[in-house]
Amino acid sequence: MKRWHRVFWSLLAISILLIAIGAVLNPALFAEKMTNPSLNKAAVGPDTPYIVLGMGCFWGAEKRMQALVGVLDVEAGYAGGDMSNPSYEMLHDTEAAIEEGKAVKNHAEVVKVYYDTKQTSLERVLIQFWESHNPTQGNRQGNDLGSNYRSAVFYRNDGERKLAELTRDIYQTNLRAAGITGTITTEIAPLNNYTSAEGYHQDYLEKNPLGYCGLGGMGVAYVDPSRPSHGEQHNSTPLVSKPVQSEQNWPPIELNSKEQLIAFEAVDCGYCRQFDKEVLSTWKNPIHIVTTNLTTPPKDWTLNEALFATPTIVLFRNQQEIARYTGYQGAQQFWEWLNMQ
Repeated sequence: MKRWHRVFWSLLAISILLIAIGAVLNPALFAEKMTNPSLNKAAVGPDTPYIVLGMGCFWGAEKRMQALVGVLDVEAGYAGGDMSNPSYEMLHDTEAAIEEGKAVKNHAEVVKVYYDTKQTSLERVLIQFWESHNPTQGNRQGNDLGSNYRSAVFYRNDGERKLAELTRDIYQTNLRAAGITGTITTEIAPLNNYTSAEGYHQDYLEKNPLGYCGLGGMGVAYVDPSRPSHGEQHNSTPLVSKPVQSEQNWPPIELNSKEQLIAFEAVDCGYCRQFDKEVLSTWKNPIHIVTTNLTTPPKDWTLNEALFATPTIVLFRNQQEIARYTGYQGAQQFWEWLNMQ
């Protein structure tokens, strides 16, 4: 018996050591599951309230909505189109047909957000929705182009419709106050033809920590003017860890105002780590490059549009954005892009 005890405790010690090593090498694998203690699929029943939202690619949308305390579960799916029982491939085939002139309405990639009314509200869910993506881009979201990536709220009753429209109008006012002139293009329509997405799309970023990283919206907080403190009462976790978006957060580092590359990254972005390892570690290009976890450039430096994803490498000349490279598909493609500038 003593021998088996020794074997048992040895195996247990090895298992704990391997888990610890895994957490150090890839903390995102563990951090994702610890973000929101309210997540509980088992608590979802036939009467659990939910809302269906389109925010572009549903991988990032799922993660963003899972971060809100009070959300019980988030399911990736398709909604808002003419087809019944659509699939991922059907959406892309339909979008190609639309581009060729076919008169058909495509589904949007969506997330079905189940929430606990004792912990949160539909209004708070919608606030998370508005703050977590760019609702002014029409039939696209960042680099993802097509009506299947449109911003949308699909409601099931008149109360949901009215609240979606009210919060949209408030957030439009917030964008205007922040100097953003774009008009919100979010589709607000009755829910129809909802279909759950394929299994491999569910909890995608939890299964694939190196997957697509988003920046969590336009950097503009939702503030209801009738409740001035509302914007300070959010109890949510952003998609990525990032400092307050302020020019003053830039450290006193040397930058070349004539020509400078800035790599905008994020703490939990796997592709950023790949870019650092495969490109930055052997950097020999004459153009100076720096990295930052901030989402705004230094004071008096100008982006052509808000950042959407990480990594985003921006080339500045005379403190003005000239070109940008979003995402990371390998060192060769990055160098080909840079050599063309």
